[in-house]
Amino acid sequence: MLVSAVTGDVGAGKSTLTAFWREAGASVVDADEIVRMLWSRPEIITAAVSRWGESIVDGKGVVLSSRVAARAFGDETEYRWLCDLLHPLVRMEMERRTASLDGWVVAEIPLLFESGLPWWVDVSVYVTASDEFRMLRNSIRGWNDTEIPRRESFLLPSEEKRRRAAVVLENSGTLEEFRSLAFRHAELFKRSSALVRSSVFFQKIEDARRYAEYLHKERLGAECLCSPVETFDRCEKGWFFSFFTLEHWFPLLSQPHCMDAARGPYIERMRRIPWARRLALSEELRP
Repeated sequence: MLVSAVTGDVGAGKSTLTAFWREAGASVVDADEIVRMLWSRPEIITAAVSRWGESIVDGKGVVLSSRVAARAFGDETEYRWLCDLLHPLVRMEMERRTASLDGWVVAEIPLLFESGLPWWVDVSVYVTASDEFRMLRNSIRGWNDTEIPRRESFLLPSEEKRRRAAVVLENSGTLEEFRSLAFRHAELFKRSSALVRSSVFFQKIEDARRYAEYLHKERLGAECLCSPVETFDRCEKGWFFSFFTLEHWFPLLSQPHCMDAARGPYIERMRRIPWARRLALSEELRP
């Protein structure tokens, strides 16, 4: 499993990137979608109305997002209050949804670095674009030239977010160029999400050595380790052999004759492997 968290500058193309990656096969968890869900909860509406008055809801009691934004982005105290109200609930729900998924998961989190990188994120992705491009894209929303600076005044500087991100994607060209960039990275993330640790128990060291040779020749294993063990259930001595591989290669792992008397292979799905190490392991394996 691999969780890629997407953040970026206002109007840089976070949602566009997420849409491309959904098309490429990722499961998507969207923080903004969860925020919209939270605004339907009576206790959230009551807290906001108590803070800002009845003018933030329409005649049916539905919260008007533009009026909330006018209050939250107009004063830092109000902005911090809103963050304290919503963000803990958003993170809890995102973690719950992510835990129910498998494979490659994309979490779109606008305030990824401002709220602290969640423990369940494996790789952070920062989308950036030139000021001219962002102004043009947000003019469709009816924003003037002061709206983006006003909203970003409460956020970390772009340079700091770029420094913290594991992957930085530039989106200052055409939509087709950005799509091509997105799909190239999608292939990397999908491959890395299939990384697993496999293990085999051999009774003879000779069989373990033959297996290591097979994995090396076929480029099916990386970081192979072999150590003597004594099993507790059968009180027998042997050799425990472990390595990293890709989950969809499982049928190939049992082919050599040296596996006839072995137990395994067994597969363990991995989490919390640093992105740089994931890439390095993937490069050791065949395409």
